[in-house]
Amino acid sequence: MKKANNMKRIFLTIIISVLTIVTFAQSQNITSSAIIFKQYNSEKDKAKKEIKIIEAKDYIDLAYENASTSNEPKMWMYRAQIYKIIAFNYSNLDSQAIFKATESHVQCMQPHPKKKNKIVIYKKWPEQEVFNGLMQCANKLFNLAVESYQEGKYQESLDYYKPIHGVIDLDKEGQLKSIKITKESLIHNSYLCSKSLKNNDLSRFFLQKLMDINSTKPSIYSAMSAIYLEEGDHNKALEILDSGRKLFSSDQGLVNDEINLYIQLGRTEELITKVTMSIAAYPQNVSYYVIRGTCYQNTDDLEKAIQDYKVALTIDPDNLTALNNISSCYLKQTEPIVKKLNALSYNQTTKYNIYKGQLKEIYLAALPNLEHYIQLEPNDKPLLNVLAEIYYKLEMYKESKETKAKLATLK
Repeated sequence: MKKANNMKRIFLTIIISVLTIVTFAQSQNITSSAIIFKQYNSEKDKAKKEIKIIEAKDYIDLAYENASTSNEPKMWMYRAQIYKIIAFNYSNLDSQAIFKATESHVQCMQPHPKKKNKIVIYKKWPEQEVFNGLMQCANKLFNLAVESYQEGKYQESLDYYKPIHGVIDLDKEGQLKSIKITKESLIHNSYLCSKSLKNNDLSRFFLQKLMDINSTKPSIYSAMSAIYLEEGDHNKALEILDSGRKLFSSDQGLVNDEINLYIQLGRTEELITKVTMSIAAYPQNVSYYVIRGTCYQNTDDLEKAIQDYKVALTIDPDNLTALNNISSCYLKQTEPIVKKLNALSYNQTTKYNIYKGQLKEIYLAALPNLEHYIQLEPNDKPLLNVLAEIYYKLEMYKESKETKAKLATLK
């Protein structure tokens, strides 16, 4: 019996010894990686430096892959430093290096489980250095994502954007924001990738994220509406546009998209009724008159359109959309008169003079709106062309010449 107990004791001792040796061997991988990494930093010869970084990488990979050392702060520290150098200087060694460097920096930045206001990093690595390395990795990922998108590699671009989502929350200093890498820009760019991949579910996910963070981009509501329209959910498509327009009431893009969708669905009268009810409730809201005016304009009910634009300009004299649209309505009214004028024979002078007088009256009605628009938008080349033409037709040759001269200075 005593002999059996001795045998058990010996066996346990052997097991403990083996485990100690194995654990030491795995820990030695971190130490070896650290020594070789130090040699890399002091080495001057480029060829030898590359050999050293490969050796350091091999040892840290072994430490990372082994359960006994895979979560040691010291392992994360050297893995972060080694793979950051590989990502920036030897990317041919590992195409995933920037991902591994970012992951390792993020692990080092996690809150310490026992020490308040501390992070899990190896004691010899200053926290600011960890943070700076993480910011460099995020910037590198963002640039790679942009490059991939420009090359048409949309999934690759999306993959590069993905790790940055977790980094932004760690950027308490706002370094990424200072170089225009924000939560909004990141999500929006990810949406553009998913859109290019024609992945509606993923596109919808990112668009909803943008809405949840109160994005300043009105176009996201048009984009979400387009997805529902494509999938045949017309009511949801209209609902999304309506939500966007309530948040961005002055955005003409959303107004036009909503109007066009109602027209496309053959529901223009429904929109007019809806907007008319809104006008009754909020008579000083200029956007409602612009929307209804645009509806009337698109259905060639020009007189009603002009009336709505006039009301809009009474409320807001500088409303560019109303100024542009009312001018277009007036000029649209000239088309049937010009046709009649061109159909006259040489001896029909009475009718000729009548038609000329009607045209002049319309041009004079449009002129102040166009002039005011150009005062607000002096470099709008298409509208400057229209203005020069109207001046000429009204025999205001000096003004026409000056407007054309201004056009010539614009690129």
